[in-house]
Amino acid sequence: MFNQGLSLDQAPPFGVILRFFLTVPFFGILTALALLSADPTTLGVWDAPETVAVVHLLLVGVVGMAMVGALFQMLPVIAGASIKAPMYHARWIHAFMGLGTLMLAGGFFFGEPFLLHPALALLLGSLGFVVFLMFSKLLRVENKTPSVVGMIAAITGLGFGVFFAALVTLTFMGIDIGLLPGDLRTIHMHFMLFGWIATLIMAVAFQVIEMFYVTPPYPKAVRKWFPMAMLAVLVLQVPFYLVSGGVVIALDAVAGLLLFVFALVTLKRLTQRKRPVADATVWLWRTGLASLLLAVVLAFIGVATKQLPLFDAAALLFGYFVISIIFAMSYKIIPFLVWFHLNAKGVMECPTMGDIIPAKRSRWHLWIHWALAATFLPAFFMPLLWKVTALIFLAESILFGANLIAAAKIYNNLKDKGIL
Repeated sequence: MFNQGLSLDQAPPFGVILRFFLTVPFFGILTALALLSADPTTLGVWDAPETVAVVHLLLVGVVGMAMVGALFQMLPVIAGASIKAPMYHARWIHAFMGLGTLMLAGGFFFGEPFLLHPALALLLGSLGFVVFLMFSKLLRVENKTPSVVGMIAAITGLGFGVFFAALVTLTFMGIDIGLLPGDLRTIHMHFMLFGWIATLIMAVAFQVIEMFYVTPPYPKAVRKWFPMAMLAVLVLQVPFYLVSGGVVIALDAVAGLLLFVFALVTLKRLTQRKRPVADATVWLWRTGLASLLLAVVLAFIGVATKQLPLFDAAALLFGYFVISIIFAMSYKIIPFLVWFHLNAKGVMECPTMGDIIPAKRSRWHLWIHWALAATFLPAFFMPLLWKVTALIFLAESILFGANLIAAAKIYNNLKDKGIL
């Protein structure tokens, strides 16, 4: 199962990764409850406080927790970049991220501005330290494989995203830094969505698609250049917000093209599996990648026709792409880690990966996830459908949490029965 470059001896304690992943369904439930409680007529307005709260619960609470947890696993195991005292760092980063996200979302949702400043301090401090810690470790890696280079690009994208979040905060305080507040928010979102999230998904895909689904490797040009090209496009774009909107749009098109090609190549790799068994995780990858393709197409049409609703639909589809991949990777990573750590302890009763989260439960999740897609796009035209979307996402998050907790219970019940 493991190809070259993986080093199992340096794997961090399971509890480091588990605390981040178990928090994902918690924030999923909060996101669903916020959607359910919000005024449905304001949810289609991106700057509305309730929408800002929902977006941060989803992108920082759900997506951010999963990605930081995955990085704690990937750095030592895939990159060979050992993190000293991983449990210590994971505990306080997890606590600050969780508390900061709750305060930020609560501040916007309930209209309590006094929560925003401590929330931003907690989030900027914890995510800023993640950038410092992981970037410094990755730079010292001698064998910089495409996945390592991709992680460096993603961490750099996160660093820029955090930096521009701080600048947005300064503009809220009335400090003029030379860029329009709307442009600053756009730059912040671009680095967080494309420089951080999409680029890290690329870096992870280069490793896990081949490893878990036994596919041919990605083309060398895609593995070597796409993550850095995405980062370069976003960095190059920043000064043009001051001088040329046309160049900004042209660079947006380049970023969209990179995402489109990545999705196509990944879909093709999934058709080339040497063991063509289509489990729920394969369909989650396909669902997410199809959403990404459609999002890029709608964004291009939106530019050509200047139809803002197409951008809204593209943004929702991009979010659906991201959570589809988060669920797909979680259903592979968590059973694998339970199996791996129990085997490493010499547990004779260690179940197989397929028994840790049964296929039937992940298929239920897939059907609910498809039902979610059937409601959130029409909700722009029939706002009351946001309530249905919220209930479906609530059910999806509860089932996801139950599946992860069941896997964690298997580990906790067997971990002390090893012979090693």
